[in-house]
Amino acid sequence: MKLNKLSKLNKLITPLLLSASSSTVLYANENSSELIEPIMVTLPAGSFQMGDINEADAQPIHTVTLSEFSLGKYEVTVKEFRHFIEETGYNMPAQCIHQLNGWFNYGKTDGTWENNNLNTSDFQPVNCIGWQAATAYTQWLAKETGRPYRLPSEAEWEYAARAGTSSKYYFGNDPEQTLVCDYENTADLTGENILQRDSGTSYVNFFNGKSNCIDHSAYASIVGMYKPNPFGLHDMVSNVVEFIADCYKDDYNNANSNGQPWIDDVCEFRVSRGGSWHWNTFSVSQRGVMREDFVGAVEGFRIALDGASPAKSSNTKKFIKQLKTAQRSEKLRRDAMPPYPNKVTNLTLNQKDGLVILNWDKSPQTDIESYRIYRNAATGSTFKLLASNIVETTFKDANIDSHQYEYTVVAVRYHQQSDYSNTVKTQASWVYAPGRVEAEAAAELTDSSVGRTSDIDGKFNLTGPVGIGDKAIIDYQLEVTQSGHYNLSYRVAAPRDTKGFVVLVNNKELSIEKITNTGGYNEWQTQTGAKIYLEKGQHKLTLQSLDNNWKLNWLSLKQK
Repeated sequence: MKLNKLSKLNKLITPLLLSASSSTVLYANENSSELIEPIMVTLPAGSFQMGDINEADAQPIHTVTLSEFSLGKYEVTVKEFRHFIEETGYNMPAQCIHQLNGWFNYGKTDGTWENNNLNTSDFQPVNCIGWQAATAYTQWLAKETGRPYRLPSEAEWEYAARAGTSSKYYFGNDPEQTLVCDYENTADLTGENILQRDSGTSYVNFFNGKSNCIDHSAYASIVGMYKPNPFGLHDMVSNVVEFIADCYKDDYNNANSNGQPWIDDVCEFRVSRGGSWHWNTFSVSQRGVMREDFVGAVEGFRIALDGASPAKSSNTKKFIKQLKTAQRSEKLRRDAMPPYPNKVTNLTLNQKDGLVILNWDKSPQTDIESYRIYRNAATGSTFKLLASNIVETTFKDANIDSHQYEYTVVAVRYHQQSDYSNTVKTQASWVYAPGRVEAEAAAELTDSSVGRTSDIDGKFNLTGPVGIGDKAIIDYQLEVTQSGHYNLSYRVAAPRDTKGFVVLVNNKELSIEKITNTGGYNEWQTQTGAKIYLEKGQHKLTLQSLDNNWKLNWLSLKQK
């Protein structure tokens, strides 16, 4: 995966998988010769402005004019994909990138398109396939039907997703993220409940957070469960990320104006479009990028075709009836779910002599069973469950280290928890020179987060979706016990040489520290920095990042 593009959103990928929320069972295999042509929607010829002034790789904004074409009404499902495998014996990947424990511990685990912890229904979008298998499916479908089915181009996808609108999403700008759950399966309160239950992780402080609504699906959803866009297409912005035909370019300079895909002689990276249940909603113009051979658990695809949609075959009509039955069953399950409790209000924190005391208002809902306390490992990291089955409205925590923590509280009813209360945090600690400064002891930090370290020493390190970000500001409360010159060193991990960071004291620049390649994010080195002069007293020590793709475990200030 292209490291310098990950921050874009991830642009890509970071998958996870555990158990899915749908309880619909798989349908039995049909005769493998019963090919299902996708349900297509004819899209009118037209022009639109492609791109986004807020996205560096989605510029320049340019006019694209497309002829009439058709696009899959839904993402390709497990059931449809099964016929391809049965007919061709295509050699599918036996491993898939799943999330193991927490957001940043990635690894390939055993799991295939039909045997993974995500899919519980034949009518969910197929995943764990990769771009190459998706393309092979379209080629097989084209050969079997005599129609030139293919992956959509990036321009076709954006035109279809916008559906004649000019807002951030086809359903409006939705700045409060309250509308999206009617239209898309995204990171929401349902997902937050299940993620905390299954993996002890959170959307809060992860990438772009979560929406402020409930979509009733924790992982991938049966296709077509939400409102369509104005073109009649479902799940265009979120359910699974969708593979695109184009090779990835860093911008739209010299992009085709007729909607044809951009294809290079050698194409190592492909474009992806849309988000997934795994992330908060992506705009219709946001681009993704991944290696052509990447196989992940939140990526799928839909089908494109030149011209008008063909008449529905008997197998397609049969599939539509079965899909409607699955959708109805899933809707009944969702309708039967009790409402989530209301948020806890007025959480406060008092701190004295190493003891944290939390208090909050009692919920006015009389059927609240208990409360749960969440705390993060350090400011900026994800919330972890600290205590459950609390029946009073107060909690004392004596198990704290010297760095800052944040706390939040939820109400529990029928095994469902409310959204988080307001957040409170402990006082920032002081770090000392001479001495070792743990990275997570920051009083304030931006464009970075705290994670468990893979180093041999220390509990946590600073990291992020692409390591520490290139705009990260990390502030410490520094107390210097003796004036003099101090030798700076730091414990870092980096997969490449980086521009490093600036060291400032009371906003005065003292040095610029470059970081050299350590061999990867899990290969740690102590690197030697500059000699700096520090006055006795209390100061603000700031590390200002100049690049991404690095992690910090600690830094040391030793007197010469």
